[in-house]
Amino acid sequence: MIPSITEAQFNTALGNLLQAMLPQFPAGQIIVGQVNRTSSPLGDYVVWWPLRRHRLGTDVETPVDAVFTGTITPIDSNTATLNITAVNPNFTGQIIVGSQIFSVDAVLGTTVTALGTGTGGIGTYVVTPSQTVASETMAAGSIGFDQATEIVTQIEVHGPNSGDNAQVVQQLFRSDFATTAMAGTGITPLFCEVPRQVPFITAAQQYEERWIIDAHFDFAPFVQIPQEFAGAATVNVESVTATFP
Repeated sequence: MIPSITEAQFNTALGNLLQAMLPQFPAGQIIVGQVNRTSSPLGDYVVWWPLRRHRLGTDVETPVDAVFTGTITPIDSNTATLNITAVNPNFTGQIIVGSQIFSVDAVLGTTVTALGTGTGGIGTYVVTPSQTVASETMAAGSIGFDQATEIVTQIEVHGPNSGDNAQVVQQLFRSDFATTAMAGTGITPLFCEVPRQVPFITAAQQYEERWIIDAHFDFAPFVQIPQEFAGAATVNVESVTATFP
């Protein structure tokens, strides 16, 4: 399982934001750090590094179940086709890649590995392992976890114009410009700390001008795990003194 907002998606959103702030920078002058065998660009450039992630609150848990009628037929020795023919409208869950299928006869751990004609409800899906299950009631319950998170990134502005470029970044960061530029990504810029000048020593032992800005963002990654729910409960009355003398 992976979070709904991945590190790659965050890096793409941040890269696009910095490019919007510094449109004069050509391609390859705004890069993510910690990439091996990559030389530093010449002239003015920006590189950023992930620093830390702070939990801002307790997870919000959302249980949801999907109940449906389906069959499973083998494709080969490893995979099978899940064919959903009817969906119980009283449950709002959707079938996605990674969903685990629960039923009386399905093998424990049966997992959806690819979509066929189905996109969450009626249709076909590829599952593993290979098996045969006649038409019966099945379920694909899950629990989702939302965690409000603050992610801090170190933005390094290099080059002869780094002071001016750092001023632009920090000035636009806490503004409607930055919020609008990241709209739709699930990531919101919060604030950035004051730029500080920290010289960068090159491989040739030369000092290069560099300004560092710690930028804070808010996002709420969603993680979903499979969960089997009870379809019915049987209640028995037991005599405590007789059962536990």
